[in-house]
Amino acid sequence: MQPVNTQASPQPQPQVALRGRVAPLPKPLIAAMLLQFAATGAVLPFVTLLLRDRGLSYERISQVFLAASATMLVFPFLWGMVADRYLALNRLFIVVNLCGAAALAGMSVAGGFTGLLLAFAAYTACMNPTFALISALSFHHLPDPREQFGRLRAWGSVGWIIPFLPIALWTAHQHQAGLNVILYLGMGLCVGMAGLSLWLPHTPPRARGTTNTGSTPPLYLPAVRRLLNNANYLVVLAAMFSVSGSFALTMYYVQPYLETVGVPRPWIGPVQAIGVAAEVILFQFQPAALRRLNYAATIALGCLALAVRHLLFSWVNVAWVLCASYALTGVVVVFFHMGVSVLVNALAEPEVRATAQTLLGFCSLGLGPMFANWAAGFLTARWHDDLHPVFLLGAGMAALAVLLIAVRARQLNAVKHPEP
Repeated sequence: MQPVNTQASPQPQPQVALRGRVAPLPKPLIAAMLLQFAATGAVLPFVTLLLRDRGLSYERISQVFLAASATMLVFPFLWGMVADRYLALNRLFIVVNLCGAAALAGMSVAGGFTGLLLAFAAYTACMNPTFALISALSFHHLPDPREQFGRLRAWGSVGWIIPFLPIALWTAHQHQAGLNVILYLGMGLCVGMAGLSLWLPHTPPRARGTTNTGSTPPLYLPAVRRLLNNANYLVVLAAMFSVSGSFALTMYYVQPYLETVGVPRPWIGPVQAIGVAAEVILFQFQPAALRRLNYAATIALGCLALAVRHLLFSWVNVAWVLCASYALTGVVVVFFHMGVSVLVNALAEPEVRATAQTLLGFCSLGLGPMFANWAAGFLTARWHDDLHPVFLLGAGMAALAVLLIAVRARQLNAVKHPEP
């Protein structure tokens, strides 16, 4: 299988490395990575603090996140199917970003628990699938995804921290103003990404192709059935369920915990940049890791890093140690999440690559976080808002993923990646 490239004049030869030099990355994809991740980075790292400021307990907050994750049982597959069958992928980014901006506007005026729950669920339904969709767009247009995707995804990490500085300055100088600024900043970035989408490379639905006789072949559903009968893909989905649930706990519950151990609010954003800096550095080594460590070892390394981070939050209350542990988040993102994205691109047929990536969202943004947030609500209610049991749960879920990958390691490593 080869990565799909549907540009009008796709001449990969000029981009092939000469004299050992690495092929350049397409500038529109770099800009899309930056802006799309900035649009979500303005909101997700701070939303728990916003909800706490609005007076919600951890039990209530877990219900907000559970409801938001429930939307991921439908919308990742829906958006992926739309991109694979009906609407050009580059145009789909306009729809989801404008809807995401509208949801943030609703959240800014929501007056109680129900309004916040509904608005954040709508935001999640529109914006969280963009992580998988931007991967699908990249795999369509990169001449050599295995070698180039890590470097391209590093720009997403840079975009993620772009909002951190204005948010830190705001919280430092406007102590009583609250965190509504994250909603307004997120709205502006969503609208900006919708505008940028007009200049993204055109990516029409692959499964709507025609045969030589002009009839429409039934490409999509048979390819989906073959994908779901692939044992390697099912194991990857199970590991994604476990790790994503664990990662959701560190995503949503670490920031308020850092405040309890003495980290000032204006530093919450800059501290998270430690993990992003680690991502940017490690992304440069991801292609070499996939070659030398193979798929299974690379993915398992990310799982282990997540387990270690949760154990630190379970046992250590020293602020600088917990802040430094953000570097382990970079290991998780680069080696697990991106390793899985590259592996799934190799497992899926061209007709369903967008769907294969977004089905990961069914587990990584839906089922996994749903279970984790339900459990977090139960544990914090039982232990009176103590987060230590939540972090122990996260460590156990990450360890389970290591076991799943180890059991299937030989078969996963036998998967052949698409050649450029």
